[in-house]
Amino acid sequence: MKTKTNRLPSSLFIIIIFISLCTNISFAQLKDKSLTNYSNVRELFYADPLVFYGKDSSNGRLDLYVEIPYEGIQFKKNSATKDLNASVSYTVKVSNETNQTVINETYTENISVPSSEAKTYKDDSKYIVQTFPMKAGNYSSTVTFKDNNSKTELTKNYNFKVVDNSANEIFTSDMMIVSNYEIEASGKKKITPSVNNNLGVLKNFFVFFEAYNESSSAQDVNYSYIITDNKNNPVVLKSAKYPLSPGVNKIIEKLSSENIMIGDFKLELKDNASGKILETKNVSNRWTNFPIAIKDIDVAIAQLQYIATSEEMDKLKEAKNNLDKEKKFIEFWKKKDPSPATPRNELMIEYYNRIKIANERYSHYQEGWRTDMGMVFIIYGNPANIDRHPFENQTKPYEVWDYYDINRQFVFVDDSGFGDYRLITPIYDDFRFR
Repeated sequence: MKTKTNRLPSSLFIIIIFISLCTNISFAQLKDKSLTNYSNVRELFYADPLVFYGKDSSNGRLDLYVEIPYEGIQFKKNSATKDLNASVSYTVKVSNETNQTVINETYTENISVPSSEAKTYKDDSKYIVQTFPMKAGNYSSTVTFKDNNSKTELTKNYNFKVVDNSANEIFTSDMMIVSNYEIEASGKKKITPSVNNNLGVLKNFFVFFEAYNESSSAQDVNYSYIITDNKNNPVVLKSAKYPLSPGVNKIIEKLSSENIMIGDFKLELKDNASGKILETKNVSNRWTNFPIAIKDIDVAIAQLQYIATSEEMDKLKEAKNNLDKEKKFIEFWKKKDPSPATPRNELMIEYYNRIKIANERYSHYQEGWRTDMGMVFIIYGNPANIDRHPFENQTKPYEVWDYYDINRQFVFVDDSGFGDYRLITPIYDDFRFR
């Protein structure tokens, strides 16, 4: 019986093959622990309410940033144009401290993706900003989002504060997390907001905010950016001095995430002169679309054996504790990230997705990723053709996997009769052995 299978995207296949040919296999003992730390939940939307100020410093302006990831909503193909179309609606409701509704607005967005982008559109998002004038006070808000094609609905709650700054000479707006910042040839500045406030294990990220100088002359300020973990351990990311001209000053600062581990954090903007914390923002550092969740870092490191060199595995094993292991693990994947300017690490997502599929397909008395079939699948992806011989007289069950693109063939035999298919010839590549 022959089975035809679809190949994975050629670009990712080439990346996997290139890395696999330059690596060595190292074996680590898999511990029997669940994997539950990263989520692959596809969110319908993200929102981030940010407060800015204008000429009337006693009141503010709410800029509600909304991100709609295309991978989370349903698109329908237009039979005539072959374009993909989606329709979403969302309601913004804001209440003050006395539970009085001050904003209750509903919006509809129709999204169209050209047929030429149909293969890559899921990596994109639509960004929207809704602006509302606000009086000073504490507010609670809800954003209810609906995918009109799938009828899926989701509500999220947010709190924000508008400060009366009429007595302050120098003050700041809320902070925005920015995943990418570019200055185009025309001189126009282009930013990509991280609306979900997830650093996404970026090598670097940016913070944008406005600083207001209500005096008639320039003022110098000295600010620090501080990350605090859930145990209140502070890490100073950077200190910087800024000359503030009278009026509005737009500030964007590049920060390194090198010392930020996986988890949830508090980002603080501190005035070094007064010691006062000017602004606080909750941020996280998690890979998006991670196909499995990692609770045990030893498991994640063990599973690198098909992509890491022996030197890389030794470096990971030399880590003194879990925090050090986690840091080295992040560094490992950062070096292999094909798009380091985005929160997604496509190669890592593809690699661990193959491990997940291998576990689903090939597990028996051991997990699928540790079997011979699992190993070949993880390294080379889906074969172009599978020739199965499960029940034939006078022969043991066997399968033949063909990879026409690379002119390779692998033969697996079930010696035990219990589905434990083994390679009859071990894989020998330039730097690979088993």
